[in-house]
Amino acid sequence: MSKKEILAQEMEETRDRFVSLVNSIPESEYSLPTDNPDWNVGDMLFHITLGPPTLAFESWMIANAHGLFQFGLTYIPAKYLERINGLYARKNKRISRQSLIKAYEAGHIRLMSRLKRTREEDLSKSAVYPPEFVTMLSGEVSLERIFHYITEHFEGHLAQLRR
Repeated sequence: MSKKEILAQEMEETRDRFVSLVNSIPESEYSLPTDNPDWNVGDMLFHITLGPPTLAFESWMIANAHGLFQFGLTYIPAKYLERINGLYARKNKRISRQSLIKAYEAGHIRLMSRLKRTREEDLSKSAVYPPEFVTMLSGEVSLERIFHYITEHFEGHLAQLRR
């Protein structure tokens, strides 16, 4: 099995696990708190849906606009990006089981398309992520790692939801 095939299988399994998670939580529990004081269960589920489209964009930037992406990572303070992330996750939109699954599916399709269009030899292309940007992605991060990170992102928030 090629690296791309392994990554695609992992991403499909993560999508299936997200759908199962959403289906296992009654919508009446979306307002319950999590261990993140800024987010309730619904906010965190919505945040997870932002992973696939964000990583599709970042993988495209690393592969096609590396210099510009690296400049942004180096010179745009992480606190601004976190503020945007927080605001977007709490837009007071109606979060439902159906909207969460639909949002994740749309991002998943984009991320899978990006993986399909990535050449196997380009999986080693990388960018340096500052530690304050995304702690789990600090240091030199390859495209292979970006595609793998969708699972880590899900796992991290799943652990928070379980607590």
